Amino acid sequence: MSVTTSPSPLRAPELTRAVRPEIQALRAGAVLLVLAFHVAPQGLPGGYIGVDVFFVISGYLITAHIARPLRAGTFTFGGFYARRAVRLLPAAMLVLLVTLVGTWLFVPRTLWPTFGEQISASAVYVENWVLAGNATNYSAPAAGVSPVQHFWSLSAEEQFYLAWPALLVLGQLIAVRVRRWRRAYLLVLGPLALASLAWSVYATAHEPASAYFATTTRAWEFAAGGLLWLVVHRLEVLPDRLLAAASWAGILLIGYAAFTFDAATPFPGWLAILPVLGTCLIIAARSPRARWSPSALMAWRPVQSTGDMSYALYLWHWPLIVLLPYAAGASLGLRGRALAVLVAVPLAYVTRRFVEVPVLAAYRPTGGSFWRRKSTVALAVVSAIAVVAVPAHAMNVRVEQEKADAWVALDAALAAPGPCFGAAAMAPGSGCAEPAAADPTAGVLPDPVIAESDDFGIEHAGCQIRGQVTAAVTCTFGAPGGTPVAIVGDSHAAQWTPALAKVASERGWQLTTYLRSGCPLSATPPAGGGATKQACAVWQGNVLDAVERGGYHYVFTSALSSTQYRGGDAVGGFVDAWQRIGASGAKVVVLRDNPDPTAAGIEATPVCVAERGAAACATAERTTLRPDPLVTAAQASPEVGVVDLTASFCASGTCPAVIGGVLVYHLNQHVTMTYMETLVPALDAAIESTLAAS
Repeated sequence: MSVTTSPSPLRAPELTRAVRPEIQALRAGAVLLVLAFHVAPQGLPGGYIGVDVFFVISGYLITAHIARPLRAGTFTFGGFYARRAVRLLPAAMLVLLVTLVGTWLFVPRTLWPTFGEQISASAVYVENWVLAGNATNYSAPAAGVSPVQHFWSLSAEEQFYLAWPALLVLGQLIAVRVRRWRRAYLLVLGPLALASLAWSVYATAHEPASAYFATTTRAWEFAAGGLLWLVVHRLEVLPDRLLAAASWAGILLIGYAAFTFDAATPFPGWLAILPVLGTCLIIAARSPRARWSPSALMAWRPVQSTGDMSYALYLWHWPLIVLLPYAAGASLGLRGRALAVLVAVPLAYVTRRFVEVPVLAAYRPTGGSFWRRKSTVALAVVSAIAVVAVPAHAMNVRVEQEKADAWVALDAALAAPGPCFGAAAMAPGSGCAEPAAADPTAGVLPDPVIAESDDFGIEHAGCQIRGQVTAAVTCTFGAPGGTPVAIVGDSHAAQWTPALAKVASERGWQLTTYLRSGCPLSATPPAGGGATKQACAVWQGNVLDAVERGGYHYVFTSALSSTQYRGGDAVGGFVDAWQRIGASGAKVVVLRDNPDPTAAGIEATPVCVAERGAAACATAERTTLRPDPLVTAAQASPEVGVVDLTASFCASGTCPAVIGGVLVYHLNQHVTMTYMETLVPALDAAIESTLAAS
């Protein structure tokens, strides 16, 4: 069975004469949108919609590739999937293999588990579900972002390939009965498209992070392309001037979305209709001959050449953007990211010419024997598993053993801490000094490789809620039946819990927690819409009611100092909440937030320490100690106490990344549980002073 056009918009066309210049131009435009977004997201905040353009083209072409042989009686599942393997795997596995080697050579082992997991997932095309499960924010990449995160779209596309042939076979079976094959296919694909669109709208509103990557929320985009192929023949009779107008309208819709959408846009949802509709208009218009149509621009050789190697260019650009900073030992600015994309261009050309084209030629019916073509398929499949996935998994196994050894070392240190361990080194007159180690991680506990797991929220799963949960969920620590006290707030309140729990045990308190990620205690609902903020507002009301009825003597609270809930009414919201609590007889105590290394450009302190050493990851206090809105609110509430342990985090204007041999931060500005527990003496003394003053 011959193939007439490429089955995938993220891939350059297969070896064929029937090349559609407008589809090649769409490929070129879509990949350039994605590249521009990754290089300068502020300049083209909605460039991520290039992927949606790809999905529509894929749905259009793959429907043609399946439906035509189905109607001719020549379609086979084996032949279809063999062609997909030959077309997709060689270039993808080459890029993944190079990425794996680059990770091993340049990336700190703290990131090996994440990178290795995602390289393995990309090799078997389930990367989108890994990112959905991790609730990754595609539009807000931070330190530690995977070099294969862009494989999520390829994964969604391959999953589409798995389901689409079966659906069209079902349509063909229905066609035998109704004798109208287009109508039969519409009966199958139409309800699927509507159901997926409805789910996309719902999931985007309620689970935005995972909805972005899910195949179920994207299926309607592929289906839109398939439905277009079923009806496009009816548009061929339209006059050229109308088709030219439709083509320009499609370009304007895609451009409007690219320049006006951003990270805050609920996406995909119903707004994805704009780039999807724009793509459909351009494909439906084909190449109109009107003098003012965009056909000449689309047929321009550089545009067509970019479309030819769009698949390889898409594959190469993101690993280069992510890995080059590790290789260079410095972050990439705008020029650096642009340079990475420029390097991707010759790599894409070489991959297209010497990998994609020869493999496709070898598989073509006239390109070799039957067994040669089948062996090409088998080799591609084996390479996906053996050459990439297995080594990536082996790298994870190695790191897991290192993690086990690191936990043993940490437990041993905690069992017999020295006089200068952790926060004790910051005590006035301690005489402690930080060791200057040649090895960047020598003497650092927890070892950076396990720092991400040295977190209260992980250790006590269920105590810190998130998502759509609105109930006032509680956990208790300290002395059972003792004097009731509580701690309320977001993850920055949660991180104080290990130290406060030990203080509670020593003082005979029973500590109850009310903790929710990203949601400080306030009587003013968070500004803006979205299901998560709405759930936060409900939770705040439920918690205030519970705390008022709880009979607590003291209520401790803290929040991320750069919390998004800090608009004009933020301080008033904190004050109002505390007044309600104070009226119940409880004393409110604010725990001043810790310094924020991200303000100095350090998104992941463990990675920084592993790469550059502790001394290089220290930050200036004037930069990282952000103003705390809770402290501002406390200054307007004389009855509210403030505990400020800044002296345990910073000294002489510097906030170290490692204090007393203990790693201070694990994720962004969150404090490791180990360092928090070393703060117990300082926290107890500060609480005593605050309560005595009141």
